Formats: sequence, C-alpha cells, structure tokens
Amino acid sequence: MMRHVRLCGALAMVAATVPLTASAQSRGRTDGPEESEYGKGGYSGPGGRSVSLQLDWGAAVNSRKPPRGAPEGPPLFVGATLSLWGADWYQLDVSGAYVFDGGRFVGMVGPRFRTWGWPLVFTAGLKAGAIVIPEGEGLRFGISPQVGAEILLGDRENILMALNYTPDIPIGGGGVTHRLGMSIGYKF
Repeated sequence: MMRHVRLCGALAMVAATVPLTASAQSRGRTDGPEESEYGKGGYSGPGGRSVSLQLDWGAAVNSRKPPRGAPEGPPLFVGATLSLWGADWYQLDVSGAYVFDGGRFVGMVGPRFRTWGWPLVFTAGLKAGAIVIPEGEGLRFGISPQVGAEILLGDRENILMALNYTPDIPIGGGGVTHRLGMSIGYKF
C-alpha cells in the first residue's frame, strides 16, 4: 500500500513541475516578414480567417444543343469566385459564371477541400445552386462537383492560380455543361 502512495506522490510531483519547466523555455526565432508569425511556429492565430476573390474563365461545352432563340456564342465562360477560408484545407465558395454558348448563368455555393502541399495543392468540392437556362428551360436547381489544382504565389502566398474542371448538372433536364477553366485571384 505504501508503495502505491509513494508512486502516486512522485507522479503528482512530476505533474506539478512539468508546467513550470514549459514556461521557462527560451524565446523562439522567426525569419518571416514582420507580423507574419503567431507565437514561435509561424502559425496564424485563431482569427486567421481570410477571404479570396478569383476571376474564372475558360472553355464551356454543353452536352446538348442550346434551345432555339438562346444566345449563340463561342464555347467559353467567364465568372468570379469569392471564398471564405476556414482553414488552409477548407474554404466556402460563392461563385457565378456566364456561359456564352446558350447564355446560361450558373450561381453556386459550397465547400472546397484542399490537400497539403507547397506550392501545388489539389482541390475537390461540391457546390449547389441555380442554373438559369434561357428560352423556355428556365431556372433549375443544380449541382457542380469540382476538381482541380492550385498554386499559391507571392511573398505572403496571397496570389492564387488554378486549373479546374466543373460539370454543371441541372436537376430536371437541360443538359450538362462541362467547364474547364483557369482562375487567378488574390487572398486578402
């Protein structure tokens, strides 16, 4: 019995001195630009969320012919994406795109996940929202899975460049639009 009491006493004494030795550590070193570090490890603080804005453009091919009377144009699209970064591996995207061939407007919201890596990361996401198909088709609910690759550039890794593939799938008809695009943006 006395043996257990001594063991518990020794463990309690060690547990009491561990926090004291941790607080006595020497100051760490940071080599980054001013205000880029939080503590010793160079990590962002708990309020380290940021926002990015991207310009998207590229090719857009409809799986079926646009309806009669729909705008005719080249198989291209242009759009923008606003992203709220929850962490380095997760972001919430709000995006809109206009497809010139057929005059479709695509407005989507959803999460996108990123792999670890530097400077190249791979992304995958699933967005849902509205697809407006002109000339009789009207408004449709749709989903847009997305896969791609992204590079962060600049001194503070705040310039974004990406390649993405996104099929816009309207629920209830209208045909799929396959978008293969490029993005350039800035992370605030």
